[in-house]
Amino acid sequence: MIVTVVIWLLFILHGGLFVWSLGGFLEWILPTVPWEPFSNREFPRWLLLIHWLSVLFASAGFLVGVLTRWHFTPRWMTLGYALMATVCAIETFGYMTSPNKYFAMAGEYAAYIAILLVLFHPNFSFFSSQS
Repeated sequence: MIVTVVIWLLFILHGGLFVWSLGGFLEWILPTVPWEPFSNREFPRWLLLIHWLSVLFASAGFLVGVLTRWHFTPRWMTLGYALMATVCAIETFGYMTSPNKYFAMAGEYAAYIAILLVLFHPNFSFFSSQS
């Protein structure tokens, strides 16, 4: 029961990330959008492209992985979070000016680690039915 609740909470989270990344792509493509932009204006366009691609890669992979119970989902998410963490480091050390940028980066990394610990935990059997 708890595994099911956790997986669907993570599904909702990654669904939000998926929608966010689609919005980010629209901001990247279109000259204006009808919402307050998600993209950080301190980042160059090339970095925003990589940013939105990495979020789309991870979120779509998780959503498909849950819906199909794909047994490689935890490994896919390791790659996805590694991509997102790399982009985060480039953004944090290279472009961000906020005084809280290191706390934000630490929080992001902690979330990735916590989710991966859940996905790879031996008692977390959601994806193991096809392995």
